Amino acid sequence: MATKNENEKQSVDYNYLGHDEVRAKMKGHEDAGTTETEEYKALQKLDGTWNFVERSAVIAKGEIPDDIMKILKNTQLFNEITDNEFDKKIVGEKETRKVIFLCAAGGRCVKNNQIASYNLLVNDDAGVGKDYVVAAVLDILPTEQYIHKTRISPAVFTYWHNPQYEPDWSWDGKVFYPEDISEMVLNSDVFKVMCSKGSSATVVIKQRAYEIDIKGKPVMITTTASATPNPELARRFAILNLDSSEDQTKLIMARHSQFKKKGTIPEYSPDITLALSYLQQVRVKIPFADKIDKHFPTKNVIMRTHYPRFLDFISASAAFHQYQRSIDEEGFVLATGTDYEIARACFLKLSSNKYMIPLTITQKNILDKFEKEPMLKGSASGLHAKMGFVSLPALLTNLGHLVRYGILQTDIEKDLSNRDIEVYSLATAYNPSEHLEIPRFEDIMQVHLGENTLAPLQPLLPLEPLTPLAPALEDGGIKGIQGIQGKKGTVIE
Repeated sequence: MATKNENEKQSVDYNYLGHDEVRAKMKGHEDAGTTETEEYKALQKLDGTWNFVERSAVIAKGEIPDDIMKILKNTQLFNEITDNEFDKKIVGEKETRKVIFLCAAGGRCVKNNQIASYNLLVNDDAGVGKDYVVAAVLDILPTEQYIHKTRISPAVFTYWHNPQYEPDWSWDGKVFYPEDISEMVLNSDVFKVMCSKGSSATVVIKQRAYEIDIKGKPVMITTTASATPNPELARRFAILNLDSSEDQTKLIMARHSQFKKKGTIPEYSPDITLALSYLQQVRVKIPFADKIDKHFPTKNVIMRTHYPRFLDFISASAAFHQYQRSIDEEGFVLATGTDYEIARACFLKLSSNKYMIPLTITQKNILDKFEKEPMLKGSASGLHAKMGFVSLPALLTNLGHLVRYGILQTDIEKDLSNRDIEVYSLATAYNPSEHLEIPRFEDIMQVHLGENTLAPLQPLLPLEPLTPLAPALEDGGIKGIQGIQGKKGTVIE
C-alpha cells in the first residue's frame, strides 16, 4: 500500500507528463478495465485541466488544429451531431435532441441574450426517459462546461461557488443540469432568481449578516415528472416534452437489445467534443430581425417573453456556427437564414398551441380532453371523472394555470342545490382547429422581397472567426434563400 508521501509524489509526477503521455496512460487503464483506480481518476482530472489550459493558449494565439477547424467549418455540423452522432445513444427524439443541444452548445456561447432564453424544463411522465435523453445529449459537451447534480437544495446557489472563496469562478458559459428537480426547489425564490438574474443574497450566519453575490448565469436544463411550474416560472423556462408513443417504446426496446447483443454502448467522437471546446462566447446580430415580428401571434402577453426567446434561438445557432459566419466591423457574429430555420424547427417542437404558451405534459393532457370535446364544461370535481390521470388538487391547480394563460375560461353556474359553483370550459377566443405555423425564412423574404439587405444563408468566402471584417454583402440576402427547401408555412397575423 502506498504511503501518503508516495501518493503525493505520484500526483506531482503526473503534472510533468505531456498530453500524449497522459492519454496513453489513460488508454492503458481503459484497455485493462482499471478505470476505477485512483491513478486513472488523477490522470482523467489532469487530462481535463491540460485540455483547458492548452485550448486557452491556442485560442489566445488564434491557432486551432486543422482537423478541428475542419469540423467547426462543416456547414452540416449541427445536423450531423443531432441526427447522426446522437443516434449512437438516443433512439428517436430528433426534435428534442435539437432543442437541448441548441440551448446547451449554442446558447452558452451567446453574450447578448435575454438571460432566461435558454432555460429548459424537460417534463413528461415518469419512465419516459427524460433524464437519459438529457444526460445523453449533454454528455457530448466538454467536461469543464457541464455540471450535473442529481439533488440540490432550494438555497444551493446562495452558497455554491461563493466568490469570497472562488473569486475567479463564473457561471457564464456553463450548462447546469439538476436532475429530476422537486416542486419545492423549482418554485423556490432563490431558484427563480437564479434562473433569471443570477443570485444576490443576504444570509445570516451565527447572528451576523453576510452579502453573497453569485457571478454569472448558466444555461439551466432540468427534468421533472410531477412538479408543476407556476406561470411566473413558466416565463423563465421553455417546457419540452418527449415522445411517449408505443412506437417509440418499441424502438427503445430494440436498441437495448442491440446494445446487449454487442456488449457495448457506442461512445461519441472525442474530436467533436474537442471541437465544441473551441467555441467562444460571442455577441450576435440578426440583420433580418425587423422582418420577423409582424409574422408572430400577439394575443397573449407571454409572447413578450417567447418572441425574444425565438430571436435568441437564432443567435444560439449563429454562435454555434461562429467559425462559418461573417463578423461585422463591431465584432458581432451575423446570423443567417440557416440559423432562422434551425431556431424555427426547435421552436415548433416547444410550441404545442397557437399562443406558444409552454405547457406541462399534464396541462397538455387536460387541454386534449377539452379539444376533443369542445363543448365540455364542468367544475373541477366534475371534470375529474374524465381526467383520472391527475389528482383533484393537481387538476384544480392546472385548470387555474390554463385560465391564466387564456386557454380556458371560468363561469359561475348553479349546482343542483342552487349553490354557486365555478365551471371551466375552452376560452371563447380559443379555436382547437387553429394551429401555430411559424413562417419559413423563404416566406418572410417573399413578403419583404423589395428589401434586399439580408445576410446570406452561408458566407460566400471562408472567414476566420472573431476577426472584424467588412459588413455582410448587401446583395447576398435574397440569393441566399435559394438553399432553403420545403413546404411553405402560413403567415400568422
